[in-house]
Amino acid sequence: MGDSPILEDRANPPLGRFLGHVAPGMEPRAIQTQNRPCPEFRPLIRSTPRAFILRGDSLLVQEKRHPDKGLYFTLPGGKQDPGETLTECLKRECLEEVGAAVTVEGLLHVAEVYRLKTGERERQHQLDFVFACSVPEDYTPVLGSHPDPHQTGTRWILAENAQQLRPAYVTKLFSLGCTRGLEVYLGPYND
Repeated sequence: MGDSPILEDRANPPLGRFLGHVAPGMEPRAIQTQNRPCPEFRPLIRSTPRAFILRGDSLLVQEKRHPDKGLYFTLPGGKQDPGETLTECLKRECLEEVGAAVTVEGLLHVAEVYRLKTGERERQHQLDFVFACSVPEDYTPVLGSHPDPHQTGTRWILAENAQQLRPAYVTKLFSLGCTRGLEVYLGPYND
């Protein structure tokens, strides 16, 4: 058992013990987090909040050009840093990428994205959290101070450009006007 305090409740032992597949040393442990990630925890799944910003019939997107993928558009947003909430991350990413101080209005959808980056053999498993957001009325699309790799601009697009949106779930959301409906979990998508 070592120095790690194992959670023991003889009346309710861990489910894995009943199933017989908890590896030694992998039993649940009490970890002090104080609402911050534990330094020994390294997530294998990346949390990525995304901003769905509609103005009339137009969607605010990042314009990207890639040597292999050509021209495509993505929602602003990005990787959550340790200790940062999803909404804090989204506000920071939007300011960095599209120069916008966004108002986060609420969670719309969650999608799993399996992304294969150029030059890598393994896919990144990512959870995209899509939030309804708004920008000030006088906002004009600009390239932010820290744009994404391959980002060449920021612009409003209409539904006829939806086929160039990535990942594919964004095309689906834009064609539906991103109404929340009953389907919050959108499922897995390859990118």
